Amino acid sequence: MKETTPTLQILIATMYRDNLDFLDKMFPHGFAHLDLIIVNQTVKEKVVSTDSKQIKIINSFEFGLSKSRNLALKNATKSLCLITDDDVIFFKNFETTIRNAFSIHKQEAVITFQTQTPKEVLFWNYPKTSQKHKRLNKILSHEIVFNRKTIQNAGISYDEQFGLGAIFEDSENYIFLHEVKEKLQMPYFHKETIAIHAEQTSSDDIASDRYIYARAALNYKFKKNKVYLWLIKLLYFLLRTKRIHYSEIRKKWQIAIAGINEYRKRNNE
Repeated sequence: MKETTPTLQILIATMYRDNLDFLDKMFPHGFAHLDLIIVNQTVKEKVVSTDSKQIKIINSFEFGLSKSRNLALKNATKSLCLITDDDVIFFKNFETTIRNAFSIHKQEAVITFQTQTPKEVLFWNYPKTSQKHKRLNKILSHEIVFNRKTIQNAGISYDEQFGLGAIFEDSENYIFLHEVKEKLQMPYFHKETIAIHAEQTSSDDIASDRYIYARAALNYKFKKNKVYLWLIKLLYFLLRTKRIHYSEIRKKWQIAIAGINEYRKRNNE
């Protein structure tokens, strides 16, 4: 029978779990009615299982956030997929909000939503109205919901070189959404809030070595030799905002160059 309403599957990345207690915090209004795929990246001594028909658990002994995302996507079966980590708290009826958005915007491959902080303010300065995205930065994982068949048919997946636990520990969402834009269409922003997340994320410390190394690789991937202009602008911004001292410029430059060279080596460029 043909679907009349989109079905939703929630793809959760977690680590070292031996029980499902964390789901109670993620879904304080209950999750028995939800369809979940949980990728638990762990060791053989610490695995999790369930008898629930609504929850599929994959205990994986490989690590890396993008690997987790791709494994979940490979096993997904429903029409819509929501990507999330295990540190998010979802609103009551968030799944209805998502289904309604896709029922209205049937042509969209990807729709993103809003998040608020525990202080009940919006996480970012989101657009004032629902609209096509103009930029693809500052989009959190759990804000991304996509049409599974459209994404899979286009051959879109997460770049396993990027994301926490990979060689470049940032930017996996940007690359995923950029591929959506290039192969399909610009993602759509729907102005409704579906979840709560702490104010800080792993991408907030833009002066960290980890961030600069990964972002240099990212910018080389898309800008090639224009990456050096980006790097100059970044270092100037970090200086101006007093995130780094003049004495750190050389070190940060070298870290960025190391990231660029590592990306070039891995991709035979």
